[in-house]
Amino acid sequence: MFAYTLYKFGAFLSLRFPLPIARRGAAAVGSLTSVFQRRTRRALYRNLQVAFGDEMTPRELNRLRTKIYSNFAMFVLEFLRLPKLDRANIAEILTPESFATYERAKELAKERGPVIFLTPHLGNWELGAAAGSILDLPMTLLVDAHPSPRVTRFFNERRTSKGLRIVSVNEFQKCFRAMHRKQVVAIAGDRPATGQGIRLPYFGKPALVPDGYALLARRFGGVILPGVFVMRKDGMHEYLVEDVIEPRITDDLDGDVRDCVEKCLRVFEKFVRQFPEQWFVFRPIWDDTRTDRLSLRQERIRARQQRIDARIERIDARRGRMEEHRRRLEADRKRLEETEKDLRKGPRQEGRGDE
Repeated sequence: MFAYTLYKFGAFLSLRFPLPIARRGAAAVGSLTSVFQRRTRRALYRNLQVAFGDEMTPRELNRLRTKIYSNFAMFVLEFLRLPKLDRANIAEILTPESFATYERAKELAKERGPVIFLTPHLGNWELGAAAGSILDLPMTLLVDAHPSPRVTRFFNERRTSKGLRIVSVNEFQKCFRAMHRKQVVAIAGDRPATGQGIRLPYFGKPALVPDGYALLARRFGGVILPGVFVMRKDGMHEYLVEDVIEPRITDDLDGDVRDCVEKCLRVFEKFVRQFPEQWFVFRPIWDDTRTDRLSLRQERIRARQQRIDARIERIDARRGRMEEHRRRLEADRKRLEETEKDLRKGPRQEGRGDE
């Protein structure tokens, strides 16, 4: 309830101030938030340490971590401002080169069939998907659920208002329909939200990474377009893409999938090194320690609990509708019984009156 109220209040404030002022305020809130987010702050530092520990000192890593929190708060702000974004004003935040990139992506979707837009948790992937939909590139967006069902609904309302089709990571098979129809599917593919995947080197260290997108592309003959939607220093957003990755198809399914995922991870590493201050990984990526293994297990348990809670919520809603229907039927029955009594009394009264 607190998270939902906080996001609603943030959405209210985000629409009341000009974007530059709102961004400065969000950046300050993000820096302050990093002080209180002890668990995520530690996880982020460990991730940065693996990726940049040989290049940065602990002091530089701490500065980078604070900058990441500030940038993430600004990106949340822009997600909350989605209702104000449309085709008339999108040029105010999107570079001219990005318009051309989206046009090339549309041509690719027409020529090559199903396309997977793949990104790490870097940049404002939510805004990038919404921008594509506004520019007549509708897509199916694979999303993770928030621990609060009300927050999840709040987020999804903003996504669908821009024409995005939403699929939960717990219902990954629903992406099959979009691929079968040769549509675009957008996936953040550097962290296994469901705790399932394959173990491959990521920044030189084995990590559990998702492989569903590679299986999806291979099964439906699709291609993978890796890219990121990042903010430049001038505040404009830019959509950057790499060369298309086409999964190989041999008799070795596991080998084909590993080869495809490894190629994608190398692209992710390139983007992360290029934009480290926009790499939003607040959960452990490398689960070599007992603490990280427990954290991953807790994440899987939370995902299971979310599915159970959602099912209970649906059952309660159905039960409420059935109870309301039962009350209406009971009221109808009582009215019929009273009508029947009145009909029985009527003839006798008339007979006494005749006498």
